[in-house]
Amino acid sequence: MNNQFYATVINRLYYACFHATKVLWLTKDIASKTHSGVVHILHLHFVQTGLFDMQQASFYSSIMQERMEEDYSDEIKEDRDTAIEFTALTKKYLVYVNQKIKLQVDGEC
Repeated sequence: MNNQFYATVINRLYYACFHATKVLWLTKDIASKTHSGVVHILHLHFVQTGLFDMQQASFYSSIMQERMEEDYSDEIKEDRDTAIEFTALTKKYLVYVNQKIKLQVDGEC
């Protein structure tokens, strides 16, 4: 962030969400090999069953889209404000997922 590599910030935030989401799946012995599969499984096994908030899942989809646009686009569009916004939202997402993991591991969900 300090070096103004905002696209890299978004990329790293996405991967934090990606790996946290995959840990959540391990509580149900679910796996996926693709990034789009992560979204599909999140919605199918967690959102549709009421185990995961739709707004949080929508954030995951949006940060995935941002990461893909930055990684595969010829132009860089991210700025400091976007990176700061996604950082705050990612922190909330990670706290939320961590709570869900604990519930799954403790057998409460």
